[in-house]
Amino acid sequence: MAITGSADVDKKAFGAKKKFAVVSIASLKTFRGEQGLGQMFKNNDDIPGMNTQPIINKLDSKIIRTLDSSKYFTLLPENTVLTSKAYKNIAEDEKVMKVLFMSETMNPANHYKYISDEKKYAKLAKDLGVDGVIGITMNFTISEGGGKFYLGPLSLGKKSYSAMASISAIAYNKNGEVIWKDSTMKEAEPGDTKAIVLIDTSSMTDTNSEKLHPSAIDIGGKAVDVLLARFDDTMAGKETSVFQSAK
Repeated sequence: MAITGSADVDKKAFGAKKKFAVVSIASLKTFRGEQGLGQMFKNNDDIPGMNTQPIINKLDSKIIRTLDSSKYFTLLPENTVLTSKAYKNIAEDEKVMKVLFMSETMNPANHYKYISDEKKYAKLAKDLGVDGVIGITMNFTISEGGGKFYLGPLSLGKKSYSAMASISAIAYNKNGEVIWKDSTMKEAEPGDTKAIVLIDTSSMTDTNSEKLHPSAIDIGGKAVDVLLARFDDTMAGKETSVFQSAK
């Protein structure tokens, strides 16, 4: 269980005839999880599989398809947004997200720009001629189980690794007002062979994060489904729990 907050939606801003555009899809750059002893002193950029760029690139079409399936707004086609004069002319924000006292580098998906400035969201809504614009942010981590024998900080033995994906959505109207804000997460379920990887190794060897990419993509897609379900439930008058089951 995790406390994520309930979905915050301005119901009057949405409807079947309302037009929206997704203008930012990005993920935190680092795929976080257990590292081997030889990797602890390396730069993350030098560790294969730690960069989430391939993961978010694979998920952007899933994000668009899922949001496009909602009956509470009409989504502008992705290509229409990305090739528009309005989108080409907007200046991309610095690819950094501040988390508490730290700054995290961001990976925009494919041909997207990283947008964080609410004024730019509002400008894009006006220039694209839509009722609102949406930004999606994701984060990927590795959950580790097993390895019950310890040698100092290292755990030994057969381990199971599963990916967890968290996803946040924020939407603005033409006035720069937030009309949808929510975040949720999804982790592999027991028995999910697509999402759980068994590795018979130890933390004294390098962790191959690339093996977890298919898991992250699978779970990331399911997290998108949960996000839209929470939005649709809110629009239908149902409450979304502040306690979000990760599994």
